Amino acid sequence: MYSLKKSCQKVSVNHPFCIVNSKLAAKILVVDDNETNMEIITHILLGQGFEVAVAYDGEYALELAEVLDFDLILLDILLPGISGLEVAKRLLSMERHKNTPILFLSALNETSDIVKGLETGAVDYITKPFQESEILARIRTHLKIKTLEKERIDLLYAIQKDLELAKANQEKLVTFQFPPSPHYEIFTSYKPMDLVGGDLITYDVLPSGDLDILFGDVTGHGIAAAMVSLMAIITFKTMNKSFLSPSECLYWLHNTLTPLISTHFISAVYIRYRAEENLLSFSMAGHHHMFLLRNHQIKKLGTKGFCLMMFPDLLNTNNEDIVLQSGDRLFLFSDGMFEVPNEKEEYMGDQKFSEIVEKNIELPSQQLLDSISEEVLRFSEGKVADDMTMLLLEVK
Repeated sequence: MYSLKKSCQKVSVNHPFCIVNSKLAAKILVVDDNETNMEIITHILLGQGFEVAVAYDGEYALELAEVLDFDLILLDILLPGISGLEVAKRLLSMERHKNTPILFLSALNETSDIVKGLETGAVDYITKPFQESEILARIRTHLKIKTLEKERIDLLYAIQKDLELAKANQEKLVTFQFPPSPHYEIFTSYKPMDLVGGDLITYDVLPSGDLDILFGDVTGHGIAAAMVSLMAIITFKTMNKSFLSPSECLYWLHNTLTPLISTHFISAVYIRYRAEENLLSFSMAGHHHMFLLRNHQIKKLGTKGFCLMMFPDLLNTNNEDIVLQSGDRLFLFSDGMFEVPNEKEEYMGDQKFSEIVEKNIELPSQQLLDSISEEVLRFSEGKVADDMTMLLLEVK
C-alpha cells in the first residue's frame, strides 16, 4: 500500500499536487481528515491513473479550489472546522467549480443526512466503509457525465455563435428601412420566433422608379428557414425585374429556387407600386389576403394560390391591379400574426386579428403596427409562436 506522509497536508498552492500521475488524467481533489481513509482512497485513485490533490480540512480545500481546476471532488462531511456541507456550498458558488461534480464521503447513512448532502448540490453520496469497485464506478460515471455535459454546453455555445452570425447576415439583407419618397412611406415590424427567422422583406427601386417589394414567409423556423429566406432575397436582388410583371417575377423565383431547395416552400406577395400613377400591381403565391385600409375600413386583396416551390411544375399566380388613393394604407402581414395560440391552445385566427386591426385603424401607421403587435402578444401571453412580421405602405 502506498504510504502517504503528513507533510502532504499543507502543500503550497503553487505546487499543490502531493501525488502526480499523468498530466492528461482527470484531476481529483480528496478532502478527508482521516489519514487512513485518505491513504486508501489515494492509493485506489493513483492505481487507476488519476491525478490527485489532498486536503485534510475544509479551509485548505477551499484554498486549493480557488486557484486550481478539478474534474471531481471527493468530500468528507465530518471535517474539523468548516463542515463538508458548508465547503460544498462554497465550492459550487465559485465560478470555476460551479459545474464540478462533488461526491460526499461519510459514515452517516441516515436518509436525512443523504438528503442534506444532495441538497447542497452534490451529485452523489458514498457511505463508509466503501468498496474499491463502487467508488471507482461512481467516479467514472460522474466524470463521464461531466464530459458529456461539457460537450453539450460547447455545442450549444457553437450553435449560439452560428445563430448570431446568421442573424447578422440576415439583418444585412432583410429590409426594415426603405428609401424616402414624396409619394409614400413604409413602416415595418418584425419579431422572429428564434434568433433568426424565416420571414422575409426586401425591395428594389427599378430604373423606371417603380418600387418592387417581396414579402414572404418560409415554412419552418430557425437557421434552415433563414437560409432559404436569404436565398430568396439574393435571387430577388440579382434578377432583372424591369421587363417582368409581378407574376412573372414570382415564376422566376420559383423556377430558380425549386432545383436548389427541396425541404421548404415560401408563401409570398410580390407588389409593384408605380407611385406617379398611384398604380399598385401585385401577385400572390400561397399567401393569405393583404388588407387595404381605406376610409377607416378594411378591404381584403388577393387570392391565395400555391406557394413557391410547393409543386415543381405548377405555380398558379395572377396579376391584379388597383389604383390607390391619398391616405390609403396597404397592410401585409405574416401568418405568425394570427396563427397564435394562448395557454389554452386556443388560436386567435384571422377573424379576431381583423377585429384588432379594425379597432386600431385610426392610429398613425407606426403606432398602428405597435398596437397590433401588443394586442397579439397579449393574447398569446407574451409567447412568440411564429415569426411576426408586418409591413405598411402609406400613400401620402
